[in-house]
Amino acid sequence: MWLPEVVAALASQSRPIDYTVAVDTGSKDASVKLLKRARLHSISMPYDTGFGEAIAGAIKNIPAPLGENEWLWFIHDDCAPESGALQALLEAIENRPQVAIAGPKLRGWYDRSHLLELGVSIAGNGARWTGLENREYDQGQYDGVREVLSVSTAGMLIRRDVFTELGGFDPNLALFRDDVDLGWRAHVAGHSVIAVSQAVAFHAEAAASERRTIDVKSALLHHGLLLDRRNAAYVLLVNSSWWLLPWVALQLVSSATLRALGYLIAKLPSYALDEFLAVCLLVIKPRDVWAARKERRKSRLISPRVVSAFIPPRWSQIRLGAIRLREAVRFGLLPSKEESESSLVQPSDEDDLLIPSSPIRWHTFFRRPEISGFLFIIVLSSLWATQRYGSLVGGALPRSPVGAIDLWRKYADSWHEIGMGTSAATPTWIAILALMSTLFLGKAAALITIVFWAAPILSMWSMYSLLRRLSHNSWLVVGGALAYSLSPVTIAAINSGRLGTIVLLVVAPRIAYHLPKLVNIEMVNWRAIFGFSLLVGVVTSFSLFAFLGISLIHIMNLVRDYLNYRAVQEKKLFLDQFLRRLVLIFTPFVLCLPWSLETLLHPTRFLIEPGFALGGGGPNFALLANPGGPGSLPWWFISPVSLMLVVAMFSSAAVRRYSGWGLLYLILATYLSAVSLAGHASSRAEHLWVGSFLVFATIGAMCSGVIILDGLRKRLVGVQFHFRHMLGGILIASTVIYGLTTSVWAVTVGSDSPVQANEQSILPPFLAVSSGAKTLVLRTLDVSDGSAPSFYIARSNDAMLGDPDIASPVPVVVDLAIQKLVDGSGIGSSTVLSAFGIKYVFLKNPVDTQIARGIDGLGGFIRNSSTRDGIVWRVTGISDQLVLKDKAGRLQALNLDPISGAAVVPNPGQLLLAESYDSSWQAIQGGKRLFRTENADGLTEFSNVQVGEITVIHDGTTRRAWLALQVLVLLTVVIFALPSGRRRREISEQELT
Repeated sequence: MWLPEVVAALASQSRPIDYTVAVDTGSKDASVKLLKRARLHSISMPYDTGFGEAIAGAIKNIPAPLGENEWLWFIHDDCAPESGALQALLEAIENRPQVAIAGPKLRGWYDRSHLLELGVSIAGNGARWTGLENREYDQGQYDGVREVLSVSTAGMLIRRDVFTELGGFDPNLALFRDDVDLGWRAHVAGHSVIAVSQAVAFHAEAAASERRTIDVKSALLHHGLLLDRRNAAYVLLVNSSWWLLPWVALQLVSSATLRALGYLIAKLPSYALDEFLAVCLLVIKPRDVWAARKERRKSRLISPRVVSAFIPPRWSQIRLGAIRLREAVRFGLLPSKEESESSLVQPSDEDDLLIPSSPIRWHTFFRRPEISGFLFIIVLSSLWATQRYGSLVGGALPRSPVGAIDLWRKYADSWHEIGMGTSAATPTWIAILALMSTLFLGKAAALITIVFWAAPILSMWSMYSLLRRLSHNSWLVVGGALAYSLSPVTIAAINSGRLGTIVLLVVAPRIAYHLPKLVNIEMVNWRAIFGFSLLVGVVTSFSLFAFLGISLIHIMNLVRDYLNYRAVQEKKLFLDQFLRRLVLIFTPFVLCLPWSLETLLHPTRFLIEPGFALGGGGPNFALLANPGGPGSLPWWFISPVSLMLVVAMFSSAAVRRYSGWGLLYLILATYLSAVSLAGHASSRAEHLWVGSFLVFATIGAMCSGVIILDGLRKRLVGVQFHFRHMLGGILIASTVIYGLTTSVWAVTVGSDSPVQANEQSILPPFLAVSSGAKTLVLRTLDVSDGSAPSFYIARSNDAMLGDPDIASPVPVVVDLAIQKLVDGSGIGSSTVLSAFGIKYVFLKNPVDTQIARGIDGLGGFIRNSSTRDGIVWRVTGISDQLVLKDKAGRLQALNLDPISGAAVVPNPGQLLLAESYDSSWQAIQGGKRLFRTENADGLTEFSNVQVGEITVIHDGTTRRAWLALQVLVLLTVVIFALPSGRRRREISEQELT
């Protein structure tokens, strides 16, 4: 397909070619006939002949050299030189006697402004290096004669005597990289290589782009990439200085590994295998490398380091790689629009002179609804957050840690010193926050502050992107998005510190954006399914309640698929739908292993949001789409959500598709809000927070309202006044009134929310520095109604992000002892508390004097201090983390090193560890593990302890195994969700050249 133009190009050279020999390697088309008609001498060789072997065969069929100034010009059958190419090459070497090799500028075959090469080199990792950007256009930016490492054999001009002196092409390089090897050998033999931009040739790169089968003998599996990578490694190993070989080998192996991983991620396993085999081939046959190095020493006159100026530095490779990556991402996200082909008159540069310049009218810019809407929400959010600039705490939100490393450590640890201690799996959202905090330079507190400030803005943007699909009325779309960002559930979630609901508010509209495509799921490809599952997995990690809501949609669709199957009996179609929906349901759950698996043992956790136990407002609030609870809008701030859902049920089918789901979630939220459950590690039952279901209901209402109001004016104009006019007016008026009043409330009363910036610790400073000591923190409450006291067990600091979600319930005996301590009847409370390692009791201000007097009157509690923070008592008795019980029954506290876990045992006996029992606790003495048991209080004991040093550790093998499995699952889902790479043969010729 290229040969006719190549033959014509050779015949049209301004400097005629003296003698031409064509080599045919087993072609089965009309190539030989074409050569004969062109009166070109040709020879035939076997189909598996390599390029170097073919050149050697051709040289045998040309006359013997008549002098020293004889040149060979190599042309590929897919390379067509311009008519003046040969003359330009000869003119360039005329006054350069040191030059032995010259090559033309190579441009693309199909896009002839596309610059392919102007000389070629090789990077330290074996990559072919041209120094050009991807698809760089030739604008003369590299014109001139340049000294280079080598030039492509497609158009290479070489002195015949030098070619003979160098021994021709290396027989071990049948195809690919033979040009770089020859140029390298020419340099170390004392010659120069130049690239001449005045000489131009057009190259199709048929072999490199896999447009041609690789049939050479040395091509294992006939894979072009495998041969290219193998030959690249070979060239570096046989030509580099001997003392650089270890470094070269390390670069080759590491880069091959990284490229193989990249190909696996791009779902190109054959290319990944090529990268692996390329290195293995040289490892298996090292004799080829040593023999070639020995052969090269014969013609080497100077050090191989002479080519170092042509080897690209690492920084240049990184910079060019970053540019190519940026262009690839830009092209994928913002593809350039094709120019209109119907234009008959092309504009000229002079046309701009005829167009008068118009001044920029900024007031028209701010009249755009998108600009004014987002500016409004940014200003409103900034005023609303006046008490939230700093480290946030309050409501359901615990205090943020100092840095991202604390979050990573919490996620990776197998044992958490929280409360009585627990080995519970850390929620997956901690890892997500740790990753985001790392991107924020490790500032976890700053990340949380920005999240709460940006939540209204991001939720508005997310809803805007969804509503834009439903209407082209910008004012209506922006109004709906703004109403969503000021909805009751948004206000309550931000004010009360509901991190899970905030994430759902931002992500849920993006989920709703893709849900219509999943109705006919058999039409959705697997990449989209895994991408959607990954998005739902993010939501699931923050809120299992939301996971239930999303799974409900999949289950309902699955039921519909089954009913359709019963009607039409298309088993294959149903199985395809069934498998895809199962992946949608279970993949987000599996992504959150092992945390999600533990919730199966405690099903009520599916209904509990992250953070402290903080109840909602009950069914009366939920019916108005308001979750209620601290920080929420008063009940008389009636949003239009519920009204809109009810009205929409009497509208068109397109509207009912959204309002039906929204009304279902509203009903479920109302029903569940009447349920009371104890939160994380809490004994007090609270009304369920149903914010997640209300988010879905609000989305349904916004979508329904936009569809109803879109074009409503056109439909009602000219129609006699009736109830639709009234309903439309009521919806618009209620939405506007709600938006205005809510905005005023948010920046006034709402800014004084439970979540505020507060750097002060709940624990007094001297308790905060007591490493490992447990402190019972009591909050003043009214115990006259018999309700359980509000308390938690702290360890050297306040409750941090994730602590309430991990903490295990307090043992019943401790719970009872605390209740008796508060009501003044706990004579034996100090004994129980000390047995569980609780060293201090802290009654936080404001202090209930009756409780304080009751604790003072009980034995076993010594008042340590009374400050503005509260009152602190020390529990009498031995309340250390590790206690020795000798054979006489005497107790002795042991000093347990918090880092190494080492302690010195003075007497034989039993060890009592004041941590909840777990099978992973190990005590090692003398290289042996001691027998472990669970005592009557649910704590850990070790028996048969002897005198000497002992090490107490918590074995994290199981946790590490779960983390490895989770990473493996995550990588698998990400790989399936990423776009697949294309083989070179799948890339269009126009894209390549």
